[in-house]
Amino acid sequence: MNTNNQPVPAAAEPYITKNETARRLGKTLRTVDNWMQRGLLPYYKIGRTVVFKWSDVEASLAQSCRVART
Repeated sequence: MNTNNQPVPAAAEPYITKNETARRLGKTLRTVDNWMQRGLLPYYKIGRTVVFKWSDVEASLAQSCRVART
């Protein structure tokens, strides 16, 4: 709480670039582009720039992908 007894807003999650998203997923930029086109990765387009929120990416993949067991 701040001095006016109002809650302090939580720090906003930073946006990450397409390169950083590909790096974290261990995939190529082309794969990230394909997954964006297929609707598997949620993204934000600001002008000509594409950015992601990692929490959105993780949630989307957790919902749309399955874990294979051997």
